[in-house]
Amino acid sequence: MTASGRFLIRLRWITALVCLVWLITSAEPASAWGWGRIGAPNNGAATDSLKPTVPSGRLQEVAPPGAVQQLKTALSDHHPQLKLISPVDGTVLQSLEQTLVLEVGDWPLTEDPELGLGAHVALQIDDQPPLRFSEAEDGRLRIQLPALTPGSHRFTAYAATPWGEAVKAPGASLQWRFDQLQGLAGTQPAPDAPWLAMVSPADLGNGEPLFLDWLIWNAPLQNLREGDARWRLRISINGDSFLVDRQEALWIKGNGSGPGRVQMELLDGVGEPMSPVFNNQLRAIADQPGSRPVWMQSRLSDEQIARLLGDVVKSDESPAPELETGSEPAAEPQVVKEPVAPEGPIDGPIEELIEEVLPPEATAVETPTSENARPEEVPLEDTPPSADSASTPAPQQEAPQAAPSSSLGGSARELLNADGTQR
Repeated sequence: MTASGRFLIRLRWITALVCLVWLITSAEPASAWGWGRIGAPNNGAATDSLKPTVPSGRLQEVAPPGAVQQLKTALSDHHPQLKLISPVDGTVLQSLEQTLVLEVGDWPLTEDPELGLGAHVALQIDDQPPLRFSEAEDGRLRIQLPALTPGSHRFTAYAATPWGEAVKAPGASLQWRFDQLQGLAGTQPAPDAPWLAMVSPADLGNGEPLFLDWLIWNAPLQNLREGDARWRLRISINGDSFLVDRQEALWIKGNGSGPGRVQMELLDGVGEPMSPVFNNQLRAIADQPGSRPVWMQSRLSDEQIARLLGDVVKSDESPAPELETGSEPAAEPQVVKEPVAPEGPIDGPIEELIEEVLPPEATAVETPTSENARPEEVPLEDTPPSADSASTPAPQQEAPQAAPSSSLGGSARELLNADGTQR
């Protein structure tokens, strides 16, 4: 190769190298791709539009009622755990009548006849309102499932508070799928795809503030660093909207009185609806006139809290002391009834009168004939002497018999002769 040929080759290499260096230094930084939006750049405008916002306009976020805060503190010691026993996840159901069995651990299930529903377990089928259960047997909840339409269905179960909030702790909620007769492709999101379960508003709420809650399955972690938005939830209440990026329940004031509507939409990393067939849900705000739930009060008593958590309310009355083994119960004191004098005129013999008025042992004594006479000196009636009295010598002088006297009046005096004998 000639010198001129080698020079041209070197020139081409130098030119290519300069061009490569120029391309590298002048290139813009690589853009981040949104979650679930392959090929769509997440530019600054999209990031700004996904910034979480607070309720504004007619809507205002407020603190939970005082009773809710009390109950939440009382339930903080519990760590609920749910487990699907039968049928197992993915079962193809052939019968319309099916019993679902869930194992419930460390969560009180109760319903008070006066205060209403306490801590419980909620079950949601597809995007339907929750079904609530407050009774379990040996730690297992047996639920008779409603008739399912043929095809695929998704289920969500979670431990719920008395006001219906889903416990977000690990193990407190679970989700699975059943197919009735056979599965239908495309009617449910993929098992590993994000999807939304709308918890509230539900049948438990009544009036303001409005309670809102939700669960998002398979939602990737975010907010680990600034600008790593992966998803947002857009909440619209009667047309007023705001964005949230956390799974935390909200209490909203200003939604107005009477019936209304709440819409929840799950958005991807650039603010576009994500699988809107499954993750765009609308629910009516129930208008329930009447008394407000007890947990809407500003404060609950200790007894009310215990009843809503299924605790046994202790009585203030002390139990009666038990007798020691071998001891006999104390004898009850005997009450001696004093004779009561009859009122009004007396009809009948005087002996019957004395037997009625005096106790039996008193009839053996003799009735005194005067104030100074002793009872044994005047017999009630003449009686023949006994054998013992015959052998006893008679007294030398017999005391004169006093004239009979009586304090009886009316017809009772007329029953006596002058010598005191009965007529």
